[in-house]
Amino acid sequence: MLQALEDPPKTADPFFWADFAELRALIHPDGCFSRGDLASLAKRMRDTASDRSFDPETRWHDLISFAGARGQAFGAAYPFRVSGDDDTLERTAANSAGQRTYLQLLLASLMRHVPSKRRGELARFFEMTCFWVFSHLMPEGAEIRSTWANGGEQAPYQGTLFQKMQQIARDIRCTPNFNEHDFKATDTGDGNIDLIAWHPMSDNRPGIPIAFAQCGCSKDDWRFKHLQASYANHSWRLPVMHPWTAYYFLPIDLRRADGGWAYQGDIGQAIIVDRLRLLRQSSQHCLHEKLPHLPLLADVQAVKYAY
Repeated sequence: MLQALEDPPKTADPFFWADFAELRALIHPDGCFSRGDLASLAKRMRDTASDRSFDPETRWHDLISFAGARGQAFGAAYPFRVSGDDDTLERTAANSAGQRTYLQLLLASLMRHVPSKRRGELARFFEMTCFWVFSHLMPEGAEIRSTWANGGEQAPYQGTLFQKMQQIARDIRCTPNFNEHDFKATDTGDGNIDLIAWHPMSDNRPGIPIAFAQCGCSKDDWRFKHLQASYANHSWRLPVMHPWTAYYFLPIDLRRADGGWAYQGDIGQAIIVDRLRLLRQSSQHCLHEKLPHLPLLADVQAVKYAY
């Protein structure tokens, strides 16, 4: 069902290693991942891939400390716990809606472990989750639209990218500054915009509140993708009266153990909505039961992995 389970993160970031440990605990018959499991994995890595070796004691200290801090941050929605001797990460019953949401977002952040034939399902789940949260971040009365390239016949914007951008310009009340030859004739994509919101302000004049958002599951691409929906990236073609707000949604828990942003120096002019913010907003707005269920999670939990 899953793949590359013996392939740990390539970087030393504790939040990635905590994700890996949680995945291994999720699928283990005993519902745990231990210091000894990590040491065994480190030995196998030394024996088979010398360029991927790591010190298991240092790595364990970092990941279990982060998991403890993560448990405090996520509270009852965290479906794992650290054992009293700090030697094991243990899976809890994970029966609550919030815990289910956490596990679904965990899988979305671990796309490389998911077979390619199931990644589309996982990506759509994450897009729909972002749509719900984005909708509740907007003021009452706002119009919300998805602009996904694979939205199908129900998508609000249809046609080529040129035609879609014309429709978007109309909705946000600006005169488009582009021509059809500025786009590939066969391009039916989303133009690096996944979600749009605007408030009509009870009239038809320009100068309205606008927000654009982009969603992504990549552990690396967020560094540039979080600016793809920004005003700086699109203002030349969509010259509105004032800059819109840009959001970027990702399922990664992009934090240091002390609660600050990881790699804050790489964050530009966009509001980042990571796993913690997605969970907390879902709880605040009672969205857990409204979010789409992910069949992949049940399939993963049904398989018995032997180690």
